[in-house]
Amino acid sequence: MTDNNFKHKCREHQSKFRSEDLEADKDIYDNMLLDEDGKRGLNFYGGFGIRDLVKEITFRKPFHCNLLRSEHIPYNFFIPLKQNKEFCKQVFNELLDGIIDSILWLKIEHAPKPKENYLDDHTAFDAYVEYQHSDGFKGILGIEVKYTELSYPLKDGSTEHQRMTKYFDKSKYKEITDKSGMFQLKPGDFDKLKKDRYRQVWRNHLLGESIIIEDSDDFKHFHSLTFYPSGNIHFTEVISEYKERFLKPEYQHRVQGITYEDFFQSCRKHCPNKQYGDWIEYLERRYLV
Repeated sequence: MTDNNFKHKCREHQSKFRSEDLEADKDIYDNMLLDEDGKRGLNFYGGFGIRDLVKEITFRKPFHCNLLRSEHIPYNFFIPLKQNKEFCKQVFNELLDGIIDSILWLKIEHAPKPKENYLDDHTAFDAYVEYQHSDGFKGILGIEVKYTELSYPLKDGSTEHQRMTKYFDKSKYKEITDKSGMFQLKPGDFDKLKKDRYRQVWRNHLLGESIIIEDSDDFKHFHSLTFYPSGNIHFTEVISEYKERFLKPEYQHRVQGITYEDFFQSCRKHCPNKQYGDWIEYLERRYLV
């Protein structure tokens, strides 16, 4: 597949980072680490125990070696926040208008179980945060992280394909959409939501809403957050369209896009010490083009 202009810039940027910052040789592609360097954790920030953590994860070349794909990024973004909950609260409050009283729990890669009680598929958040809301109730943040990725195609014959087509009327996708009460759908809008352009944003949103419905005694608030660099204008457009076309105005705040630039700025504004300052400098150097 031919790179778009932004992905081409990011590919060159990660290749330069590999060569100049990591001083590591390339594999077949310039943005790929050799297996041995991937196993050493070079795709990850060197502080906060992140590399030791990912060394315990079964080796997967796209995760450990591909500097361009987004799978590794939640570890670099959120493990440092997990280790300082006050800083984590300040960062997210800057991005979410001060709704958080305290951070309770943060996890990388989370899907609620048993899945049959929720979205009944393999949808998972890249990062998941439980917090105490300023109104005294508990809330959750479901986070998806993108870098250069756009929409993904629906694979013929997959479980997702079957639930989006043949079995849609009995699927959790339709059930949660209807039960949530926050959608304003016109005839034909379900067909639009199933399209590649909106489907992942919709599914991530529905996963969080399924938690609110199933665990209503525990959680009253949910935000679906997509982190992406500002140069990836696809998500700026898609998230805006999704909210305005399909959600009632009073619920549009529950789905938000957060650019890397805004996230890094919030981290810098509330940076507690030099250890975190060094981390922020790494993030800016590594991911901004």
